Formats: sequence, C-alpha cells, structure tokens
Amino acid sequence: MTIHEKITVYSTGASSRSIVKNLRAIAQDLPRAHELGLRLFKRNFKAAYQQSLLGFGWALLPPFLTAALWIFLRSNGVMHTNVTGISYPVFVLTGTMLWQIFNESILSPINSVTQNKAMLAKINIPREGLLISGIYDLAFNSAIKVAVLALVLVVFRQPVELSGLCLAPIGILATALAGFSIGLVLSPVGMLYQDIGRTILAGLPFLMYLTPVVYNTPKSGLISQLMPYNPLASLITTTRNWITAQPIPDPATFWIYTVVFSLLFLLGLILFRLSIPMVIERMGS
Repeated sequence: MTIHEKITVYSTGASSRSIVKNLRAIAQDLPRAHELGLRLFKRNFKAAYQQSLLGFGWALLPPFLTAALWIFLRSNGVMHTNVTGISYPVFVLTGTMLWQIFNESILSPINSVTQNKAMLAKINIPREGLLISGIYDLAFNSAIKVAVLALVLVVFRQPVELSGLCLAPIGILATALAGFSIGLVLSPVGMLYQDIGRTILAGLPFLMYLTPVVYNTPKSGLISQLMPYNPLASLITTTRNWITAQPIPDPATFWIYTVVFSLLFLLGLILFRLSIPMVIERMGS
C-alpha cells in the first residue's frame, strides 16, 4: 500500500507575494487548521475550567466589576455623565460587555501563538489552527456575555426592537473583528518581544476611557473632537444602540470601519502566514 502524505514547506523564499494565492493557500489548509484549532480549544477549555473555582464566571467578572464601580461612583455623586437615554446600569453593563469582547479579541491571537511557541518550533502544523483555537475561545466567552446581557435587559425592563436585535450580532462580530485583526497583525512581533503584549495590556484601560463605554459621546470638548478618529466609539455605540433600541447617530461610519477591519483581518492572515516561518527561524537561532 502506498501512502501519500502532503508535505508543506515553509520558507521565506517560497512565500508568494500574491494576495490571492496566499488566501487560496489559507483556504486549502483550513480543514486541517480547523481540526487542530478545535482540539486545542477543547484542551484549553478543560484546563481553564476544571481547575477553576469560578469557572465560567471569569468571563463575566471583569465587565461586571467595572460596571459596578462606575454605577457606584455615579450613584454617590463622585462622577457625572451626560444623558444616556436609557437606564445607566443597562448602559454601562452593555458598554463594558462589548469592551470586554474587544479586550479579549485583541489579546486572543497573541496569546494563542505565544502559548504554543514550542509546538510551532518543533512540529509542522497548520499555523492558522492556533488562531482558530483562539476564535473558538473568544466565541464561547462572548456567548456567555450575550446571554447574561439578555438577562440584564429583562431584569431592567429595557425596551428592544426586533430590527435592532437582528443587527446586534453584526455589531458584536464587528467589535470582535476589530480587536482580533489588530492582534493578528501584532502577533508575529508579539512572539519575539513580550513588550507587545504588555504594551497592549497597559494601553487598553487608557483607550477605554477615550471610548464611550461608561459615558455617552460628549457634544463638545476635546473628547468629542477625538471620537471620530476612534473606531471603537462608532462600533460600540452603534452596537449598544441596536441592543437598546436607541437612535444610530452615524451608521455609515460603522459600516466603513467594519469593512476596514475586514480587510485588515485578511491582510493580517497573509502577514501571519508569511512571517511565522521567519519568526520561528529567528527563535531557533
């Protein structure tokens, strides 16, 4: 019996500069990558939740603590926010849930590849499988947040509209795509330098305060002038307004940023595929 085994050679010289050819190669490797990603997700899932007292609670603890802090500060007059149009607990819980999805999505590609650097160096595996593992983990945690957010809407009797609820998944996906595409572009460098991950962790809280997560977009001042240049302001505000049946201030900007991050995601996939062999070679030298 003759066994035919597919051999893939990764080298800097063999890497094609054609975007279409690289995307086609990624699509051809997708079945093998998906199988690897699913196995890694199951392994990480068992390791993360079987040895944890809170289990799924870790997916909810950060946004709930952040929301609880801001609700406490606002209710005690320590800080003041402009009119939100809806109950402030619903406003801030929705915002922090969406922000946590972005937070986890930008760290997902970097964490996935750095945690498996030894495997990448020793075994010839479809590298995209590591990204798929991170996507599965992100989707699972996001589903928990969405389920709890639905309960919050019921408890606070927040009016909703069917059209908005149908569009809300697109907004959630666009928010996650924004973070994942940025993390994907940075992941090869993040494998070589831990400073990348640490810089992201240090910068995310600062970026949150420049994004209308716990406050509504101001009408005047420096922050209002910076908002048009912050894509997360459009993504989070639009998604929250869809969920809570509020008017959409600038839907065109949301769709523009969604297309931009979709293209960045495709570019990130190509850069990831071309750069990982060189990163592995440098790690081994």
